[in-house]
Amino acid sequence: MPHSSGASPRRSRRRASHETRAAYRHFPSQCRCASTWALRVVHAATPPRRRTIRGRAAAAPPRNVGPLPHIQGVPLSSSIPRWTLSLRAWQRDACETWWRTRPRDALIVACPGAGKTRFATRLAHALLESRLIDRVVVVVPKDHLKAQVARAMAQAGVQLDPGFENAVGRIAPDLHGAVVSYQQVAFAPGVYARLVGERTLVVLDEIHHAGDGATWGRALKRAFVHAAHRVAMSGTPFRSDGAAIPFVRYELGVSIADFTYSYSQALADGVCRPLAFPLLGGAAEWISADGTIIQSDFDSALETRQQESERLRTALTQDGWMGHVATRAHQALHEIRAQGHADAAGLVVAMNQQHAHYVADVIERYAGVKPVVVVSEDNDAAKKIHRFAGSRQPWIVAVHMISEGVDIPRLRVGIYATNVTTPMYFRQFCGRFVRTQAHLAHEQLAYVFVPDDPHLRPLAGAIHAEVEHHLRKHDHREFVPQASPNAPQRYEELSLFSGIAAVAVDRGVLHSGIGMDPLFPLDEPVVEAVPMEPVLKAGEKAALRKAVNSLVSLASARFHVDHRKIHATLNQRFGGSLPTASERELQRRHAELLRWLQRNRYDGIA
Repeated sequence: MPHSSGASPRRSRRRASHETRAAYRHFPSQCRCASTWALRVVHAATPPRRRTIRGRAAAAPPRNVGPLPHIQGVPLSSSIPRWTLSLRAWQRDACETWWRTRPRDALIVACPGAGKTRFATRLAHALLESRLIDRVVVVVPKDHLKAQVARAMAQAGVQLDPGFENAVGRIAPDLHGAVVSYQQVAFAPGVYARLVGERTLVVLDEIHHAGDGATWGRALKRAFVHAAHRVAMSGTPFRSDGAAIPFVRYELGVSIADFTYSYSQALADGVCRPLAFPLLGGAAEWISADGTIIQSDFDSALETRQQESERLRTALTQDGWMGHVATRAHQALHEIRAQGHADAAGLVVAMNQQHAHYVADVIERYAGVKPVVVVSEDNDAAKKIHRFAGSRQPWIVAVHMISEGVDIPRLRVGIYATNVTTPMYFRQFCGRFVRTQAHLAHEQLAYVFVPDDPHLRPLAGAIHAEVEHHLRKHDHREFVPQASPNAPQRYEELSLFSGIAAVAVDRGVLHSGIGMDPLFPLDEPVVEAVPMEPVLKAGEKAALRKAVNSLVSLASARFHVDHRKIHATLNQRFGGSLPTASERELQRRHAELLRWLQRNRYDGIA
């Protein structure tokens, strides 16, 4: 029977395909940006018996659950699952405090290890679920933290892209947002100013990295000026240079937090481990920067801050001192493992990359184990950290890669082997060891071995005094940290400094508990279990994109067609571009490529 229009179905399809290609040639940018419209034109010109593209079925809206009763009755979004994760008491209180006023700018101060990321996840989930925002952007200080934050938020169904690139400038429609670094924002604040609109939540993790006068601070103000909400989080809401932090309120030069959760509170709640600080003294001999030979122990006062730094650097670079510290620290780690924490681990922070390899060699020679070494120039640094976190390897040595934000709960022993003596850096390092683990049935005391330097001793004492004051409920002598320079001293230029020898002496232990004896097991408070590894949609999509690219290369070679034309065909048929394609669009691209290769016939743009 002849077709009612006088043309066969095959001719109708050819005409529609021809019209679409003509439109693509004359208006290429419009077709690329509105490729879904182009597909609908093709199917509109096709007889009814041809398969049509299905629209997205609206899922039933989930019931609002969780400890945020203030959002009951608000229309819910179908793009995010219901909240099922547990919250600590402080996280619930912080969420409810924020939700009562929903301020545009807020500062949440919580000690390292308390669970700031879970708090931010709950906030993002509630805002997405109540349809008060459409997008979430999280800013972190280091690139290797992006995947960690994305995995943590994926546990609640908040899917963020840790691989977002400034050059792309767009977020795929099946993701809720992205995790980026402060450095990314500083390089292209205009990109984020266009990306972040009035229905976006911006989470600024470890906000103390950005100062108002610094490049990052100015970039943040420009990039996130239109955001609906900006939530800044920090365990140390101050900068060593005293610069103001963007989006933070100040009174008389002091930052004002909207919610604070201190280390002493976390320890009393069983959220964080108590810390013990074995102090290592001793004596050193070195050639000073001016050529003078100096001998001094850590109890002796020196004339200048430079000489004090040289004494510390000498100790940290001599086998006589570092060997003793490595032996003592490994003994502590061995005892902890023998008490039942079989995968307990140790972390050493070094002065620089060369020093990190030296320290690793010392540990191997004195303790008989080969540590993992992680430095910033290592392209696989983030993967090394992730593998170490899930392994049973005993030691890892780093420079700045694990200074903050990295979540490795099995760390129980630390060696502070750097000449950085600022309070913020010291506290951030100590924060790596306070994360509790629910499966351990004894006291989770952690150890941080510290040189008995006059600038480091008060920093350990300040944490010790803070905890004692909370636990014993009476006054103690206040430990006031001495002033620290804006940046670690450097003497490589025109300096005669050279370490000669050093020996270490144990000077006792500062530990933060009542009658606690180091390495003596006590009852363990109940802590929430660690959730299962989440499904990270961005990771699955990255694997799909890689597979699509491989098939495009194969198709290009087989059909002698430039790979750019193959990508253009896929963009035209399935919408968008490869970097911003949704998971469904990537799967359809993959299936189309397989169809071409299996049939050995390419029917796209030649």
